Amino acid sequence: MFCVIILLLVFSFWAVRSNRAAGSFEIHNVLLCDEVDDRMQPVNAGSVFSYGSRQLCLWFDYSRASGGDGVRVRWFFRGRPIHSETLRLEPGDGARAYCLLLEDGSPLPKGSYSVRISLYDRVFSDVPFEISE
Repeated sequence: MFCVIILLLVFSFWAVRSNRAAGSFEIHNVLLCDEVDDRMQPVNAGSVFSYGSRQLCLWFDYSRASGGDGVRVRWFFRGRPIHSETLRLEPGDGARAYCLLLEDGSPLPKGSYSVRISLYDRVFSDVPFEISE
């Protein structure tokens, strides 16, 4: 009986945390682009990029952030994770961008990619893109 109570408490904690993440917070207009301009707007958005690109940026806007929470951004190349970062969001509404680039500044390899945005255990977006000829 004691084990069942502990299990229920753990499940309750997880459910409350998940509901907080899934609450009213929303992510909109997820785009991949070459860069963002000085007004934080995406430049050359798309899903297929030419080989030679040294960076790609993820841009999104959000609403009803509670402050202190961070969304997790995970980049994948050919289905394997290549980078993960937690981005802190300002409370309320706003926009955020995060760029993927290699440390040595070389072009990103050709192939299929995706980028996933999540908060706690809720995936808000999983966007595929490609770097080709």
